[in-house]
Amino acid sequence: MEFAPSLVSWNLTKKCNLRCPHCYMEAGRAAARELTTAECLALVEEMHALGTEMLILTGGEPLLRKDIYQIAQAASRLGIWVVMGTNGVLVTDRVADKMVECGVKGVGISIDSVDPARHNAFRGGRNAWQFSVRALEICRARGLEVLVQTTVMQENYDEIPALLDFAKDKGAWSFNLYFLVQTGRGKGMTDLSAAATDAMLRRLVDLQDAYRPMLVRSKCAPQFKQIAYARGRGGMESGGCMAATEYCRITPEGDVTPCPYMTMVAGNVLEDSFSDIWRHADVFAELRDPARLKGRCGACEFKTLCGGCRCRAYAATGDYLDEDPACTYQPTGVPLARCGVTWDRAAHARLERIPIRFIREKTRKGVEAYAQRMGAALITTEVVSGALSGMKRTRTFTPPTATSATAPTPAAPNAPVHLV
Repeated sequence: MEFAPSLVSWNLTKKCNLRCPHCYMEAGRAAARELTTAECLALVEEMHALGTEMLILTGGEPLLRKDIYQIAQAASRLGIWVVMGTNGVLVTDRVADKMVECGVKGVGISIDSVDPARHNAFRGGRNAWQFSVRALEICRARGLEVLVQTTVMQENYDEIPALLDFAKDKGAWSFNLYFLVQTGRGKGMTDLSAAATDAMLRRLVDLQDAYRPMLVRSKCAPQFKQIAYARGRGGMESGGCMAATEYCRITPEGDVTPCPYMTMVAGNVLEDSFSDIWRHADVFAELRDPARLKGRCGACEFKTLCGGCRCRAYAATGDYLDEDPACTYQPTGVPLARCGVTWDRAAHARLERIPIRFIREKTRKGVEAYAQRMGAALITTEVVSGALSGMKRTRTFTPPTATSATAPTPAAPNAPVHLV
């Protein structure tokens, strides 16, 4: 089977203007040796050749790199969908205009509380909340899709419904709820119990329809799919651990890891090509084989849909193939029902309008799993609507062409484009 790094998360710098206690990068000061502009541009070319379709430019704080727009534009001109992950403090009208000019399509902004004082205290920055909200509004005004990023912890567990309301009121494209992985500075934080994680995921599964057209997504909790399947609900196109199969991370120093939350290094792009690392690293080969999973994850009938969080297993046990300690599900040993399903013409046309291949494939698998769960042998547009959340978009965007980094253009009506 051929694997491609369809989605790459790139930590461009360790420099940051805030000091968040859960930061997996332990960001603050720049690393002693971060990739140069020339090295970054060459790496963008290599990503494109390998089939990267979406690139997340993050940090630290990526806006502290003077060449950030040059890197973003280089990727956008090659047809890669560029998303920028920022704390939002440095986003001004001028910055947002430059993002649009260089082809950035989406901006992920971190907001961890609806209480400004609480958010500021957590993020370690005076007026950080006000700046982040300002950034959200500025980006939306310029047509950039905004993803509100929240890390759920004991401190803000009860605030999640209010944060969902806040994100929808602000016109966010997606609300991404991250579940803490104890790595970096996060090692010193208390993780949610498995029961509390399960309760929050069940709540998210049930809330998806209520917040349409905003997407409601869990991150670092792939068992979301198992819960959605068991409850006969949509959302199975999201979730599922992508580490090493479609996803990886590159650090400021050039290390390649399966995921931002995993410190296991597969190789370094200053020593070996990104292509060689992606294709031949031992850690990637092991993570691509579900038969190698251990414990409950290895015995689970959902292991190809979910796979468990490999980073959380690694943080807890030192073994990235071990079971995910945050999951409460007990495998039954009974394989999931597999019946033949076919797509009618209209449903298939709707699927094909998703312009990003790896998202289109995730959507196909999620819809088919939902159809099988519901006993639907024929996938119609009604089945698709039931399987997916956040479908009723009034407008969607196609990725930039390989020759242009201009502003986004309207896609076909109702084409679901999910920023993962």
